[in-house]
Amino acid sequence: MSQPRDHGFTLIEVIVAIGLACTLMAFAVAGYHRWSAGSQQSGTARELQSLLRNTQQRAVTEGTAMCVLFDTAADSYRVLEGTCAAPGDQLEGPFETADARVELASPLFASGAAGVTFFARGTASPGSVKVTREGSTKVYTVAVEGLTGRVSLS
Repeated sequence: MSQPRDHGFTLIEVIVAIGLACTLMAFAVAGYHRWSAGSQQSGTARELQSLLRNTQQRAVTEGTAMCVLFDTAADSYRVLEGTCAAPGDQLEGPFETADARVELASPLFASGAAGVTFFARGTASPGSVKVTREGSTKVYTVAVEGLTGRVSLS
């Protein structure tokens, strides 16, 4: 009569299985980091769009000009009372980008300042600001129309 064989895996089979699992995890982690950074960039762009829309509405409601001023060196922005050419008291902020890799770039507005002014009648100084990310070619542009003050994201 033959002896019953022990059931289980050999050491080599276990090592190969662990190696495959580690390789798959490495790909998953790298993919997650790229997805997370992209999500932070789009989230910053949507947050900025929302703040600009709220500032326009607040300017109309309160009957006074308001400025959203961008600081590209610090990747931040803040809401001020008055126009960007002659800003007054700070009302909100500074707000920073969601991730250190996410940057604000090229704030170009008709006022000549690095910010957009929303006037009490609902108009604005037209222009745009870009939201970029280190290591990516994806660029979100938050644009403000002058006549309507409409804020769009592309």
